[in-house]
Amino acid sequence: MSQRELGVVVAEFRSALKQLVEEGHWFGVSITKNFPHASCDDSSLLLAAYLSEQGYPGALRVHGRNGGKKGELGSHVWLDLSGTIIDITGSQFDDYAQPEIVIAQNDPFLATFRPDRERRIADFRETEFLPKYYFYEAYDAICERISSLKG
Repeated sequence: MSQRELGVVVAEFRSALKQLVEEGHWFGVSITKNFPHASCDDSSLLLAAYLSEQGYPGALRVHGRNGGKKGELGSHVWLDLSGTIIDITGSQFDDYAQPEIVIAQNDPFLATFRPDRERRIADFRETEFLPKYYFYEAYDAICERISSLKG
């Protein structure tokens, strides 16, 4: 699949997620009516699962600390898919002009964060430490919405 096709997959996921949030859907994970604020980790884990099912497996969770112009942003999470950065929540930082979706080889804003050395598979289905029940419910709701949008 091409970079353009990857962009379509990411955009359909974010669109479905945002629609559900706007309709007041309760996810049971850290995705609230304030999306994308404070939603970066859980939405990235869900997106990684969707990417895997769409032919883009192996996305890694990147956790960066102390980003921003002065290191004032405590932390942020995004994905690394074979060297391609994918971020669907960077627009939460109001003082920075991040787009709703970043798919790039590098990004000046994300480069301000100090990433943890350890990176792990981001797909929530492959992690051991999560209470997966709510993730599966959230994931199913997003996938159902994507299906309905595709008609």
